[in-house]
Amino acid sequence: MALDFTEYFKKYEELVAEVDNLFARFEKDFPDKVKCEKGCCDCCYALFDLSLVESLYINHHFTKTFSGMGRTGIMDASDKYDRQVFKLKRKLFKSSQKGLTPQEVMEEVARTRIRCPLLGEGDLCVMYDKRPLTCRLYGVPTAIAGQGHTCAKSGFVAGEKYPTVQMDALHDRLLAISQEIADSISTRYAQLGDMLMPVSTALMTEFSDSFLGVRTGTPKQAPQAEQPESVAPASSAPASEACASCTEDKSKCQTCSENSFSVVLGGKGDGKE
Repeated sequence: MALDFTEYFKKYEELVAEVDNLFARFEKDFPDKVKCEKGCCDCCYALFDLSLVESLYINHHFTKTFSGMGRTGIMDASDKYDRQVFKLKRKLFKSSQKGLTPQEVMEEVARTRIRCPLLGEGDLCVMYDKRPLTCRLYGVPTAIAGQGHTCAKSGFVAGEKYPTVQMDALHDRLLAISQEIADSISTRYAQLGDMLMPVSTALMTEFSDSFLGVRTGTPKQAPQAEQPESVAPASSAPASEACASCTEDKSKCQTCSENSFSVVLGGKGDGKE
């Protein structure tokens, strides 16, 4: 069965355009604070996961774009990345059994630096035009679960008022598109729409009918409580060591929640956080 996700990729690209426009607003309004420039790759060592729609999208364009030795090199780098993430997860699991708190686990993840398999020569992304949404917002103030973060290399200062992108709202919109995909193929995997994976896994995975749990020859019905092939998500975390090492509410890598503004994608504009 040839699966066509064009409809959902268009919805995702609309969200990409919205995010790019938002970043451009930051560059216009805060030209002295947004420090992103060609060759800056601080964000390319951060650990984060992709939603199902992002995973399918980047896999699709990777397959279209790369072949031969170029493809092999990226696949090898992806395999190396996955192995490092697995070792980290095993280490953190053992530490959690010995009493490491969830917050300490997140801080350890944030301190970990692993080179993205798509980071090529000259510290340039080889799929820059198709890069994930998280990459597109690095360098501007964001908030996850009410806690603010920004790149330690930026000019944003803790305690001052800035627009803040609410990543939870963005994540919800990605999951909504992912769930539409899961519903459209009548997957037998109840949690497929919620599945997350690092970019390395997204690049290496063959998103076959079997992997996606596609039902064939039967009417669409509610998915059963069956799990997809196991892809353990890497915990999303602040991308720099500065973000992870702080223990106070106000730090060099946080914007004070009571003194910042929010930008909720798709909303009416800025408001108090």
